[in-house]
Amino acid sequence: MNQKNKPLKICLTTVSLSGGGAERCAASLSHYFVNQGFEVHHVVFAGEIKYDYSGELLHLETLKDKNNSIFSRFKRFFALKKYFKKQQFDIIIDFRVKEFYLQEFIIHNFIYKKFIQTIHSNFIEHYIPKNKFLAKHLYKKVSDIVAVSSEIEKSIQDNYSFKNLTQIYNPIDFSSIEKLQNEPTNLDFKYVLGVGRMEDNVKQFDHLIESYSNSNLPIQNIKLVILGEGKLKQKWQDFAKSLKQEDNIVFLGNVQNPYSYYSQALFTAMTSKYEGFPMVLLESLACETPVISYDLHSGPSEIIFQDGNGILVENQNKVAMTDALNEMVSNKELYLHCKQNAKSSVERFSLESIGNHWLQIFNELE
Repeated sequence: MNQKNKPLKICLTTVSLSGGGAERCAASLSHYFVNQGFEVHHVVFAGEIKYDYSGELLHLETLKDKNNSIFSRFKRFFALKKYFKKQQFDIIIDFRVKEFYLQEFIIHNFIYKKFIQTIHSNFIEHYIPKNKFLAKHLYKKVSDIVAVSSEIEKSIQDNYSFKNLTQIYNPIDFSSIEKLQNEPTNLDFKYVLGVGRMEDNVKQFDHLIESYSNSNLPIQNIKLVILGEGKLKQKWQDFAKSLKQEDNIVFLGNVQNPYSYYSQALFTAMTSKYEGFPMVLLESLACETPVISYDLHSGPSEIIFQDGNGILVENQNKVAMTDALNEMVSNKELYLHCKQNAKSSVERFSLESIGNHWLQIFNELE
């Protein structure tokens, strides 16, 4: 695509601009694209706007009535159609999961011209139907599919026949993180950190709470701080209480600046069921804080160097997670080695480096 004649006009579509790695990726890329002189628009289908972003915004949630009536759905659809017709975007990058086939079929085929689809989870069915016939027709206008990890790319290759498939990691905006990570928190105790949404059990905070409870950390006065909100929060609080850890496990909900909490944590632990390319690990390491994670099918093994910037734990093994928590605290030499390497280990995911990969895709588009 010729970028010399006029600035590219780019649309980034997301479910929200808060609470998720795909959404944070879109927000970060918007800064980079605007700095490149491109015109950037965000189309946000629902949810909240909490991440800092650059460009224009269409927030369809503002057109939704209390009951999400048929009238308001049609209103949002025609507002979306009118917006795309008026703007005539050069490039559309879609970061959304595809929960409702018919809805997405209509958007893909009657609103989008050509578009790029990003896949942010190893649970590919959230984005691409298992049925290859349905997948083919849903994505017949796709110009590129971008997987955020090598394992996701491989899974798509093994199961589908898409010709245009690329792998690009999620970016880290180091400049933004460096400005925010030294802000003070109100915590005056040692702690390890868990971060993630609580709307579903993908993050498996019950695994983290149980592993922490069985570790030596509570008796060493090292607390567990958990950032995040959702309908399961009360369940996890009750679970912590059932283990007599209510004084040691602190639920802070959503915070405006998570980076200061990463920066002051001893380390960050992740016990998810599955991931794509988890921003929690990237952001913690960018704040010079080591990480521990289950060795999931996609993501952590492409970020963590075993005993170099953190510890990879056998997938879904809560006993091994407890052992890793103990090891990171008791083995001072290992801990300091991981902390020293943390930031440099993820410099390859800088916004400038990842943004350049996106520019290469744009140059290849007709």
